[in-house]
Amino acid sequence: MSPQIANTVVAERLQQARERAGYDSADQVAAAFGWPDYAADENGEGALSPVRARLYAHAFHVDLEWLLSGDEKTASGLDSASDAAFVSATPANELADRIDRLTAAQQAALLEFLRSLQED
Repeated sequence: MSPQIANTVVAERLQQARERAGYDSADQVAAAFGWPDYAADENGEGALSPVRARLYAHAFHVDLEWLLSGDEKTASGLDSASDAAFVSATPANELADRIDRLTAAQQAALLEFLRSLQED
């Protein structure tokens, strides 16, 4: 796999994963996770780094290989038969609750860490 993955290849699957994770818009994801460049990635602008692809796959609970290749064998949770299981397993609310329980200093450290993951 090349160091940079053409985002135009994964943009549609990224949008699908975001919607199935319960986020109505790319802006909502950007605000929730502190990812100012997320909308550009979902729109296929530029190239998506492998680190960001892994980060998005993890956040939306999809298989990285599915996100990058569209391989149906690895699309666990994304076919219509398993939509209910995927949505019920989405820990977005649990994550928000856990972040809310952090101190302000812990939240700042977490945000700094997540931003460092975005750097290419």
